[in-house]
Amino acid sequence: MHRRFETTTTRQQRTLDGTWEFTTEPPNTDSMPEAFPADADTVPVPCAWNALPEYYDHHGPAWYRRTFSLPESESVRIRFLAVSHEATVYLDGEERVEHSGGYTPFEFVAEDLAAGEHELVVRAENGRSETTIPLPETDWFDYGGITREVVLETVPDVFVEGFDLQYDLGVSESGGGSEEDGGETARIRADVHVANLDDDAERTVAVTVGETTARETVTVPAGGETYGLEFDVPSVERWTLEEPTLHDVHVALEVDGEVVDDRRDRIGFRELAVDGRDILLNGDPVDLRGVNRHEDHPEWGPAQPLRIMREDLARIREAGMNCIRGSHYPNHPRFLDLCDEAGVLVIEEIPYWHFDAEDFAREDLLERGVTTLEEMISRDRHHPSVFAWSLTNECANEQEGVAEATERLAETARDADDSRLVTLASYNEWVDRGEDRCLAHCDFACVNGYYGWYTDERVSADQWTGFLERVKADHEMPVVVSEFGAGAVEGERTWERGKWSETYQTEFFETVLPVLLGDDELAGFTIWQFCDTRTSRDPMGRPKSKNNKGIVGEYRRPKAAYGTVKQLLSGSEPDTDADT
Repeated sequence: MHRRFETTTTRQQRTLDGTWEFTTEPPNTDSMPEAFPADADTVPVPCAWNALPEYYDHHGPAWYRRTFSLPESESVRIRFLAVSHEATVYLDGEERVEHSGGYTPFEFVAEDLAAGEHELVVRAENGRSETTIPLPETDWFDYGGITREVVLETVPDVFVEGFDLQYDLGVSESGGGSEEDGGETARIRADVHVANLDDDAERTVAVTVGETTARETVTVPAGGETYGLEFDVPSVERWTLEEPTLHDVHVALEVDGEVVDDRRDRIGFRELAVDGRDILLNGDPVDLRGVNRHEDHPEWGPAQPLRIMREDLARIREAGMNCIRGSHYPNHPRFLDLCDEAGVLVIEEIPYWHFDAEDFAREDLLERGVTTLEEMISRDRHHPSVFAWSLTNECANEQEGVAEATERLAETARDADDSRLVTLASYNEWVDRGEDRCLAHCDFACVNGYYGWYTDERVSADQWTGFLERVKADHEMPVVVSEFGAGAVEGERTWERGKWSETYQTEFFETVLPVLLGDDELAGFTIWQFCDTRTSRDPMGRPKSKNNKGIVGEYRRPKAAYGTVKQLLSGSEPDTDADT
């Protein structure tokens, strides 16, 4: 399924994955076609159409169609985990929902559908403009399609629409706080959103965390209501990088003691804070050693199967890394499940890339970004691996309009979830754009720098030492170097260690990583990037039209730099097969 665990035990749930009819005709129209062409193609779902040879270069709208059957009249909830990039969904010829943004989920409920066959049609659009987030010409490919799962489930008239769990730690049953004294108690507040498609109804709201259950009997009005339950869960184990303990969460509606609807999730208990230059996890400084990861693969695009996610995470951990920056959009929730299980920290980001004040002022682009941020937080707030929300990347942070937009985004993130840290990625120091006016709204600074790559000079330790000293002088907060790296065409090796060779990429990390590892005031770093990725109409003239800065290739074959990074981070012996 779409998660690493069952999300319900009472609802009849299935994915609508598989073969859908597909057509790019009629082009450039917003109206649903009266009938699909008889010669319509078929494509798999989930899938990015630009990963298919026949639609490799298609940018614009496309239409999907499939049918599904119900054995009896039911109300159903249909949830799209992602459609790139703009979507309009029709059920039995009636428009049901529109959504903007290719990386966050959306859904609708169809009441009392008749037994029998029903038609689902989706218009997807991957074209970008000055009114989309992200803008055109981003440094990652603008894949189109239904790129993540579509889930259909039956729901009763009164059902759990969603829930948010918040908690406080540090209260011991015995007054001590150690495991020997009985462990910590988590004080839980569960806000349960109950929908009601009919008249007023009495239900018991039951929330179970671990082995502890709280109940409250309520009268749910037509339309629905949100109910808050507060209770203590004794003897919880904290989620740590070494012991990533997860607790099951079960939210149910009961009638006369019988569960009539439920939702399930998982949660890990941990605390986050900053102290001076340190990022604290459970009160202790954590040294972030990580990598940036795009959801990209030559055969799958962003619609990656579970085995690719597992392999990526295994190679990242094998290299001695404990942190991933999801670049530059929310990754699949199933990948976050894997990070929860493995004890790997994640920075999640929304796709504001290279925006300036004029962009933020254009046609509700700030409001649309606020919505995307809220959708990301709502989807992922229970993942213990996610420790920071990142608001923007490489925007014009010296401009007042960008600072005002950043303040609004930071307030939105903290209002929605005050248990995590807030950050953004700045490149003002590296490109000499002047004072960064946006990081003041963050808990820690992510800074990007490409000394030794986008310059004529070869990489040198002095460049990087000076860069870190300037950044730390400007920002009295934890600093994470969020992007740094060098491109290498896979298999290109030279005696001269020229640019675009694996030999120069190796030299780059041999030079830079010791500087970063040796700076005790640095909170951490995330290498750019894990694997080579496809780019959108590449304006930089890169070889093969790819961002070749991966330490592994597009098919995950390790470059020489992977062995260098692994050796420097984990102290392992270098892979002689990858040496030059």
